[in-house]
Amino acid sequence: MDHKTALSKYNKLELPSLKQKGWEYTDVSKLSLEKYKQTTQDIEFSENNNEDVIFTDLKTAMKKYRVLFEKYSPMSLVKYNQDKFTAMHTAYCNEGVFIYVPKNCSVELKNIITTNKPGSVFTHTIIVLEENASLNYAEEHYSTSFKEDCFRNDVVEIHAKSSSKIIFHNLQNWKNNVINIGNWKVNLEKDSRIDWILGQFGGKSSRIKIDSVISGQGSVSNAYGAFFGSKNQHFDITTNIHHNVPNTSGDILIKGVLNDDSTSVYRGRIKILKNAQNTNSYLSDHSLILSKNAMSNSIPSLEIDANEVRASHGATLGKPDEREIFYLMSRGLNKTQAKRLIIAGYLSPVIKKIKDSKLKTMFKKIIKEKLQR
Repeated sequence: MDHKTALSKYNKLELPSLKQKGWEYTDVSKLSLEKYKQTTQDIEFSENNNEDVIFTDLKTAMKKYRVLFEKYSPMSLVKYNQDKFTAMHTAYCNEGVFIYVPKNCSVELKNIITTNKPGSVFTHTIIVLEENASLNYAEEHYSTSFKEDCFRNDVVEIHAKSSSKIIFHNLQNWKNNVINIGNWKVNLEKDSRIDWILGQFGGKSSRIKIDSVISGQGSVSNAYGAFFGSKNQHFDITTNIHHNVPNTSGDILIKGVLNDDSTSVYRGRIKILKNAQNTNSYLSDHSLILSKNAMSNSIPSLEIDANEVRASHGATLGKPDEREIFYLMSRGLNKTQAKRLIIAGYLSPVIKKIKDSKLKTMFKKIIKEKLQR
């Protein structure tokens, strides 16, 4: 995509309003995007022991692997004109990660990305999995202390060829100086699979939109996420599965905890086209409210045009069970300890899905720190 075209589109588009579908509970009208001077983040790449696998930054990929890079160029899956933020990302994108896993290769890779200065950053991740390739990938996001805000605008695009498999872990625990807008999208070909596993714990406001487009029969898309809001944090999470062909499946499980004055909105959609028979897809989201001032919004939906499918959704919203608290207190715990144990157990179904042992330990550590505040 031409940066000039994207910049022109960005200048013409207005910021999304609360009246706009998909933005009803996340107010971005007060964002002054022009005040954020462009900056960069620190990206720490793990060791890559497979010489056939490309694992590098975006600028190196453009120069060293130009033909491959142009084949899977940025914004080939996410539409640049989706909204003002995607147009902005296309116009200003200046850093990111490029991963290419060739046919029949299996690899584990990791990045630690640190935001250490105010301004705006535009990180783009491109992942390409050739036939029968396998990738266990983890991203950890942190920020250092600084007074002014950092505005993050990131895009992830994943091309999963036939019989490929990817586990995409994303853990963020920014300080309260980060505002984040993220768009992630995967295209799944025949018999491929993705497991999105995300943890949203930090930042002032974080919005993540995940789209899984199932283009090949036998493919699977799963999304498992946990978030924990405190003080005045806001989390906005969207997970969509687009079943475009027959014989596919999907599972979505999002669990959140909200304390103090924190707020959240979860949107989930399962879309099944008319010819996508024999689809099996399920969506569920649950929120645990710890404070009378916390607020959670849930908007699950099904769009089903096929008749031979199994598709459903469920959502719950509530407080810690007083009977469980009483039982634990009768076994020697105080009320605070009892609540902490219940919350840890509540989030455990998501944590169990994490395939990286060190990352699983980090998830548990962050949740424990949240519970102790």
